[in-house]
Amino acid sequence: MSIQLALLKSGEEVIADIKEFRNSDDQLVSYFFGNPYAIRISHPEPQLLKEGTKPVKQEAIYYKWMSLSKDDNIIVDKDWIVCITDPIDSIKQNYEDKINGRHRRSESTSGSTDGHDSRGGTSGADGGFINPNIVLDE
Repeated sequence: MSIQLALLKSGEEVIADIKEFRNSDDQLVSYFFGNPYAIRISHPEPQLLKEGTKPVKQEAIYYKWMSLSKDDNIIVDKDWIVCITDPIDSIKQNYEDKINGRHRRSESTSGSTDGHDSRGGTSGADGGFINPNIVLDE
């Protein structure tokens, strides 16, 4: 897996298993986003920072990118990508946990049927874990 963070022209930040599609002349044609999730940072109430105080922690909120699509793998035109970078470790780990957890639950025949996950979140119609928050302290 090549978990990367892409900034799109729309301003969205998308984390996914990103691969390049190249033609026979080795020219970049498009990108392939596997299991893409959009990420946004919640901004807490503005606070006056004083010397010696710690800044307020922020939360990363995930939601399935292209949520109305049946596909978990989406081709994205190269012209829509502003940049691609490696995500910070906590975001990458959280994303991998969500993706790996979702696959384990969907393959398992035993599990919660009430829509709640043992980690305190809820599971969606596709069996995915929907607790979208992670606190950033990096």
